[in-house]
Amino acid sequence: MSNKKKYAFLINHGVEVRHFILSGLLQQVQASNDACILVRQEIDSPALKEYISQYHVEAVRLPFASSLKRRHRLEAYITAIRKARKRVKGLGNFHNFQKENRGISMRDRILSFSLVVKLAMYVGIKKLRQHYTQTEVVDFLQQQHITDLVLLEYNSPLLLLFGFSANHSNIKVHVVMNTLKTFFVNDFIPFSLHRFYAWNLEQTKLFQQSNPHQNKESIVCGGNPYYAFFVNSMFDAEVENVQSKYAALQGKKWIVYSLIYEKMFAHEYALLEILNNAITELFAKENRPCLLIRRNPFEEKVELIEKLARLENVIIADHLWERDSEKEWSIQYVQGEKEWKLFLQQAALCMNIPSMAGYEAIISGTPVLNIGFDAEGKPSVELEHFTKAPFMKDVNQSEFIEVCTTTDMLKKELPIWLNKKNEQKKEYIRSSLDFILFDCKDFLLH
Repeated sequence: MSNKKKYAFLINHGVEVRHFILSGLLQQVQASNDACILVRQEIDSPALKEYISQYHVEAVRLPFASSLKRRHRLEAYITAIRKARKRVKGLGNFHNFQKENRGISMRDRILSFSLVVKLAMYVGIKKLRQHYTQTEVVDFLQQQHITDLVLLEYNSPLLLLFGFSANHSNIKVHVVMNTLKTFFVNDFIPFSLHRFYAWNLEQTKLFQQSNPHQNKESIVCGGNPYYAFFVNSMFDAEVENVQSKYAALQGKKWIVYSLIYEKMFAHEYALLEILNNAITELFAKENRPCLLIRRNPFEEKVELIEKLARLENVIIADHLWERDSEKEWSIQYVQGEKEWKLFLQQAALCMNIPSMAGYEAIISGTPVLNIGFDAEGKPSVELEHFTKAPFMKDVNQSEFIEVCTTTDMLKKELPIWLNKKNEQKKEYIRSSLDFILFDCKDFLLH
């Protein structure tokens, strides 16, 4: 009988390919074990097929709909209790589309009582285990002879369905994180973990403290697989091909800018117009940096990008994302991942409304100047939702990230920050973050 394990990597929203394939994790697992990806029944994705073909991945389609189970009504109450707890403890909460960090109310204080929190966890885990342990999923996992299940995140109904059903089948569950935001959105991991990889030491402690029902040693400071992609050698040989495609960038410095989703902030054109005008004002034509703009992956409208393309110093990068909002599916083609990696590595500066793109830039050795001013060039109260978001605390500790809160500050700092990369080695810029490099080899030891 073979001693090989069989690892199954669940592809839920598409973005998982970054963490499982581009990181080299799945390939490392395949070298000594059986491995496959599990694909939702309703997904028919040309981009995913490209990954499957190029990286020789076995794909298994789920024999049931991913909407097999809807959320349990108790989850809303548990979330409210845990948000109150984080608010009282000063840890903060985050939501992409609404402000979460108001003052502490009497209701918050009552909900955050230790007894209330413990009771919610005890009852919640029991009820959610009953709700999400599903015969169809248990049977499927057993029929596939899966020994280890790997998930990106833990909070959607499908992930809970697989987490609890894997627990029932005595399958080891490994969880890796997508973003630093996750803890501040929902910090409750109800199914049992074999291994949970937190981003850094601070988040390791936070997850351990907020999930005392888990074995403390199962929550480790292991880093994020996708960010290994920014320091591994994948696509390094493609630099010249990408540079020749964007010939207008050759011989110039450029600022890479990734747009925010318009549903989160709808006034980005005015900010980019200010930035474009500042570039024209500050630099002679022959020395002007280019502003290389990438459309937001979730954005399906093209009006903003077409308007931006008419600005003097702007170059628009190709949009290489496949998006289906109804199926909650978003995946970038391999060529898009090549370009994004090389843009961040080769750019002189990254600018954005604060997002995880800034983290990716620092890891790539590129400084970040974030935007925190409004259309009048004054400090933006609306953008404080992002500039002062709780997940940005870790990122803002880097000396190579700063927020411009006025246009006067922008004009003063932009020439300085465009030269920062010349003054420091990439490794030093990267080390300015509390960054843990995910180790694919170490993953196999557990």
